[in-house]
Amino acid sequence: MSAETSFTKLLIRGTRQLVYWALQPILIAASLYLAHTNASLDAHILFITAAFCIITLFEITIPARPEWRKSAGETAALLVFVFLAGAAYALIETLYEASLFKWIASLSEAWQLDIWPSQWPKIAQVLLIFAAFEFVNYWYHRASHRWGVLWHLSGHSAHHAFKKLSGLNAVANHPVEAFFLILPRAIVGVLLGGDAVGAGVVSLTAVTAILAHSNLNLNSAVVGWFFTTNRYHIHHHSQVISESNTNYGCVCIVWDRLFGTFKDADTKDTGIGDTQPSYKAIFAMPFIR
Repeated sequence: MSAETSFTKLLIRGTRQLVYWALQPILIAASLYLAHTNASLDAHILFITAAFCIITLFEITIPARPEWRKSAGETAALLVFVFLAGAAYALIETLYEASLFKWIASLSEAWQLDIWPSQWPKIAQVLLIFAAFEFVNYWYHRASHRWGVLWHLSGHSAHHAFKKLSGLNAVANHPVEAFFLILPRAIVGVLLGGDAVGAGVVSLTAVTAILAHSNLNLNSAVVGWFFTTNRYHIHHHSQVISESNTNYGCVCIVWDRLFGTFKDADTKDTGIGDTQPSYKAIFAMPFIR
């Protein structure tokens, strides 16, 4: 074995260990630090973009499951799906802001419901609203798995249709599901306040969600007591329904621990069948039974 080969293997082994132990804690700490320093929304968006690129690079070079590597065609198709989902999310959010959000904000002002602890340190505020968002989303997510009508109507089945997971799958939701995913923000953010730390919550949520879907070998022992790790969330994407009906916290696992739906176990296969449906079938999911 040549010295160059030995060095390459040592470098790969060291990179795997670094990613396993440090990637998620470092990215979470960086997001919270930006919140602590009152960084702008643009700074948080730049951070999310950089984090996504780093995670994707590691997924290509040291994937946990090499068979989950996507071809160029698969990646392009997923990008189109994500783009359409993102466009729908932006449109639906605009509609909500002009109607539901405005109505809830007027109620909050009239009833003087702004009880947000704005005197708390910024990091504490971010973690509080992060967990509060997930508390509401936990119950929607759990209901969407337990009630067949909501499973189809919300389009959540589309998110579970993918066989190869990666960080990009964090935003691979059916456009219809945007109607349901935006509601926690209205219920928690608009009603209680906390808009001042909104950018920090966005980056913490986005980076944790990307990591939770990533095809990387990550440690869950410490960070996984509060934050969702990909070991837990990939189990939620299991093809076995009983396994999929666990770990509903997309970014915060604490509610699963409290309400008895937490499961720490290996996952063999993901998806809703032995093969991934076509994108035509995925788009049709909310409209057919």
